[in-house]
Amino acid sequence: MVLPAFVALLLLFASGLLLSRIRFCMVGTVRLALRGEWADTQATLIICSMITAVLLLAGLAEHRPLEQYGAPLRVLAGGLLFGVTAAWNKGCFVGTSIQLMAGDLRGLISVAGWILGFRLLGSPMVLPALPSSQGRALLTLAVLVIPLLLLVWTNWLRPSAGPAPQRVDWRSSILCGVMLGVLDNDLWKWDPSAVARALSQPMALLQAWQQGRGHVVFGLMLLAGMFADALLQRRWHWRTPGWRDLPRLGYGMAMAIGAVLAMGGNDSQLLRYLPNGSPQGWLAVAAMVVGIILGFKIAHSLKGKQA
Repeated sequence: MVLPAFVALLLLFASGLLLSRIRFCMVGTVRLALRGEWADTQATLIICSMITAVLLLAGLAEHRPLEQYGAPLRVLAGGLLFGVTAAWNKGCFVGTSIQLMAGDLRGLISVAGWILGFRLLGSPMVLPALPSSQGRALLTLAVLVIPLLLLVWTNWLRPSAGPAPQRVDWRSSILCGVMLGVLDNDLWKWDPSAVARALSQPMALLQAWQQGRGHVVFGLMLLAGMFADALLQRRWHWRTPGWRDLPRLGYGMAMAIGAVLAMGGNDSQLLRYLPNGSPQGWLAVAAMVVGIILGFKIAHSLKGKQA
C-alpha cells in the first residue's frame, strides 16, 4: 500500500492533533508513573499496540528487508544519554514539539540544539530488525501482548488507593495508533527527530525538494496538527525564553547525539521501531526510561545541594 501524499498529510495532521490532545511525552509519562499515575503510560501502550496491530495486519513483519544492527553498548549508552538530557530539557522530541506548538518558545532553543547535534554527528540511523521474519513476528507480537497485559493490570487488577485515577482517552489513543501504524507501514518518516535530521542538512534537503522528494519534511504537518489542537483546546499562549533557558541548547544537542548513538530518538523507537519488532527498540526504550529517572534524581540532588 502506498498512500497518496495528500492522504499522508491529512493523517499526519490528525496524528499531531491527537498526540497533542493526549499530551504525549516520554519524560512526562515517566514522571507521572513514578507518582503512581498511570494514565499517560496506558495511553502510550495503547498507541504502540495499535501501531503493532496495523503492521501485523499489513504483513510488515514478514516483508521488512534486513537492516544493519547497532552495537548493544552503543545503543544503551545513547539511550541513557538521551533520557538524562531529555529529563533536564523537560520534554522528549514529541513533548517538546507539543510545548512549542502551544506557544512555549523555549522549545525553539531545544530544536536548535537538535539540529546542531544532528549536524555535528550526522544521522546514520536505520531501522534495526531481526535476521529472520519469524523472530521479527515474535517480537512484534510481544509489543502487542505485553502492553495489553499491563493495561489489564493497571486498570482492573491493581488495587486502587487514594483519589480516583486520571482517565485514559481510549478513543484518541486507539485512533492515533491506527493512523501512525498506517503511516509507518508506508515508511513515512513523520517523527519530529526525522524533521530535525532533515533540517540539519540544508543542502541535501534543498536537493531533495528540487527532485520532488519534499516528503522528507512532511513531518512538519504533524506540528501543524499540534498547533491546531492547542488553539482548539485554548492552551496556546506565548512564553518567551530567557537567559536561564540557554542550557536547553546543550540539552537538545545531547539528545540528538544520544539519538544517533541509539540509532533513533524516543519518538522513532517507541512509535516506529519497537512496534515493528526491533530488538534494539526494547533496549533503547528501556535505557531511555532509566536515563530519564536518573536525570530526575540528579536534578533533584543538585537542587537539594543548592538549597
